[in-house]
Amino acid sequence: MNICILSTDQAVDDRRLLDAARQRGHSASLLNMRDINLALSTHQPTMYAGDVDITEDFDVVIPRLNVGCSDYGINVLQQFICSQTYVSETPDSLRLGRDKLKCLQYLLAQGLPFPTTCIAFQPEGFSSLAQHTGFPVVVKLIDSTEGVGVFVAHTEKELDNLARTFARFGASYVIQSFIQEASGVDVRAFVVGNQVIAAMERHATDGDFRANVSLGATAKPCELTAQEERIVLASTQAIGINIAGVDLIRSQNGPLLLEINVSPDFTGKQGIEQVTGVDIAGAIIDFTVQQTQPYYANHRLLQLCSDIQKEY
Repeated sequence: MNICILSTDQAVDDRRLLDAARQRGHSASLLNMRDINLALSTHQPTMYAGDVDITEDFDVVIPRLNVGCSDYGINVLQQFICSQTYVSETPDSLRLGRDKLKCLQYLLAQGLPFPTTCIAFQPEGFSSLAQHTGFPVVVKLIDSTEGVGVFVAHTEKELDNLARTFARFGASYVIQSFIQEASGVDVRAFVVGNQVIAAMERHATDGDFRANVSLGATAKPCELTAQEERIVLASTQAIGINIAGVDLIRSQNGPLLLEINVSPDFTGKQGIEQVTGVDIAGAIIDFTVQQTQPYYANHRLLQLCSDIQKEY
């Protein structure tokens, strides 16, 4: 099978996927999303890597789209779909995963637990909304990632200052209840398909309320409870994502979902692959190839039915 890893800036992770695919006997290429150009004409979607036509080169595309590259990357994925190439994640699921508010609304529709979250169009609206979250309150950019764009406001004045600052730069953001007993600690569960294949607990080492490894947190393997596993899997199913890193915290009232990362890192000294010893890259390749086969079988069946209809 010929696999395309559609990359942005996660070079080490993407290289692991490339190696895992080749170790399993597949052909695999690493393409930077920024180097792909699109030509749209009726019944003939075309893609180029530089000046090379790659429209029919791949059996499957695995997207690895960082924040800031999502919009164009999703357009590239849609073009592959138009050319009837299997894509491991749907554009809709990636869009939902990138928009934290919409994602939470989908979780809300499924009755899944997360910290109380509020949004307003005008910065003045947050003062009254804080009655739902209480203080301290987390102020979070909707497209924040790796802990960047996430702050704590301890008073109404601090909240107002952050809200007006974000509004001045046209940034979209939400406020969220601060869960004191979980400050500086969270759990990352890695989902592939309908399974949690690895989990680790992350601890901030400098008093930070954020437990992101990218900000210096340390990690150790952990086991999810049956309840936590059900919640994690229900969250990825709610937005239709196949491969994700789901973050949750353990509160006095039970597990609470924080966010779903749709292009999660897994390598590095404190990455979940190293910490848990689970072959994350291999699991992603195996699952994706497994899903690709019925896709093309169904496609051939539909084409056969279409050909028969044309004869009559």
